[in-house]
Amino acid sequence: MSIFGEKCARCGTKTRHEVDGKATCEACEKEMQLLVEAKAEDLRPCPVDGTTMKKEIAHMIVVDRCPTCQGVWLDGGELERLKGGVEASAVMAMATGFASPFG
Repeated sequence: MSIFGEKCARCGTKTRHEVDGKATCEACEKEMQLLVEAKAEDLRPCPVDGTTMKKEIAHMIVVDRCPTCQGVWLDGGELERLKGGVEASAVMAMATGFASPFG
């Protein structure tokens, strides 16, 4: 591994973190863990049209989404976690913009 880190095997960002001997950033590692957890959850029918919903990750939260009507359903507490993630992303984007306006 180089002094500045290798590129993450999943997203390409520089990282010094490894998973199973491969350069993997911490965000991608967390996402992979969420995907494994999601596989263990039961698939649910859509409350609107009865289609079996798919598991998706949004802001590091596993949500249920209907492939037909595109509706998204959240478990208890997930809306608050989503809002916190979006707010944190907005703050980081603003801070980055202020630090490098011409970048």
